Amino acid sequence: MITEWIERLYAQPFFSTVTFGIIAMVIHGSSWCLVGLVMGESPKKGVSPALVQLGGSIFSTAAGLVILSFTGKFSHAPWGVTAAVMADYFVIGVMNFILMELMSYAMQRGPNGVIWSVIQSAMIFPFVCGVLFFGVKMNFLRGLGVVLLLGALACFGLSKDNSSRPRCSGSWRIPAFAGLLLAGIQQSLATLPSYYPVAREVSSITRTLSAGSGIMAAAIVYTLRHMTPEMRDQIRNSFRNKTLLKYIMILQGFGLFFAYALFYPGLDTMAANGLGGMCYPILVGSCILSFTAASLLMLKEKMRPIQLGALVCCVSGLVLICMK
Repeated sequence: MITEWIERLYAQPFFSTVTFGIIAMVIHGSSWCLVGLVMGESPKKGVSPALVQLGGSIFSTAAGLVILSFTGKFSHAPWGVTAAVMADYFVIGVMNFILMELMSYAMQRGPNGVIWSVIQSAMIFPFVCGVLFFGVKMNFLRGLGVVLLLGALACFGLSKDNSSRPRCSGSWRIPAFAGLLLAGIQQSLATLPSYYPVAREVSSITRTLSAGSGIMAAAIVYTLRHMTPEMRDQIRNSFRNKTLLKYIMILQGFGLFFAYALFYPGLDTMAANGLGGMCYPILVGSCILSFTAASLLMLKEKMRPIQLGALVCCVSGLVLICMK
């Protein structure tokens, strides 16, 4: 019954339009700012970011299995294709865990808004892949957008920390730009299956479960390798740690709903309309603007002229890349 209702809903003409794809990307992208806020703030609250990811992956995997058992919507693709897509998203999950750890490390040492913008600018990678391999058209405006994005990254790299909050010692630029590279590869891999009609037959639930399994596997390995008495105490008291549970519920509540209802359906719709390379520019533009607002209003970070210029270049580049 649930499966029939979902399929009937998504069979409506609106859900195959570019308009739906854009709306889905904007809403999902804006929700990403919660990830940056949690990864930046959890160490200050005495909560390991790795445990946030571990707890979140366990929650999302369990929820996904429950949803899958009710809907039965696993995959309509051949088993070989399904296995390849699942492996792809498992690797994406592993890379996502490493990326979040790099980002959290950098955010303890530098300006959160700048670091977030640097890492999210990785959307240039799937766009270039779309141009090189999948027929996404490059024109003057899109080329100018790429140049503006590269200029924005250079300006972000020159930015200084303006926060009045105490910071940990060490450089934030190396982990931030390492995160940029990793995010670019990850986003390219995430976009890849949506270019192939047969791969789009693998349900969003299955893809989300595979990514969650990758995060969980990486989190378990990381936790075991970095086990300390403090970490052991956090694990032992995890069910009584209200801050940890709050972070997990914030991330997974939005993440699961938007992934199932918006991200993968929107990604498939955009790719089916020949605009797969536009998905991450829209996602990233939305999340950069939302996180910038959060860093100014909630984290009390000030914005220097060079950061404002970089942000304008970044958003302008995203807009131009989306131009036909």
